[in-house]
Amino acid sequence: MKYATTGSNRVRIMVATLAVVATLCIGWVPRVHAQTGASDVGDSLRNSPCSAATVAGNWAYTETGVVIPGTVAVPFAAVARYTLDTDGNLAGTATSSSGGTAANVSLQGTGTVNDDCSGRLTVGVYALGILVRTASFDVVYLSNGREARAIVTSLILANGTLVPSVLTIDAKKLFQGSPRKR
Repeated sequence: MKYATTGSNRVRIMVATLAVVATLCIGWVPRVHAQTGASDVGDSLRNSPCSAATVAGNWAYTETGVVIPGTVAVPFAAVARYTLDTDGNLAGTATSSSGGTAANVSLQGTGTVNDDCSGRLTVGVYALGILVRTASFDVVYLSNGREARAIVTSLILANGTLVPSVLTIDAKKLFQGSPRKR
């Protein structure tokens, strides 16, 4: 005996099948949550806002992107290590590569941080003690001041020339806590 499938039965079967498939797919879709800076252990930026003391310490970062000194974009990358103190003073060293030419430089500058964990760094880049360029960064601190993301908002050569750029930074604080906690 053959089962007759009417138009309304086909619609019901199709709706039921789609409902089952949709239910199964919900488990496959990754859940996306906005990052608030809160960690898995229950820390909250609302309970402990950022401050100069929160972000002070030894940092390392990677900077990547392009600079456009003329009409051609030139790849740029750098790794750096710096110290930021509670008064906002910054000092460090970096190795950079611009268009494949590597350079070792020193860094001197200042930083500020706001309660909402945003901030700003202004850094002079020196080669052999001579100012080469000044970079300004807008920064967002996360993970209770243990990580930061930044973007260069201005890059000015020592002669005052503004160099267009698209440079981003990924930074992490070094040496947190005792060796057992690392």
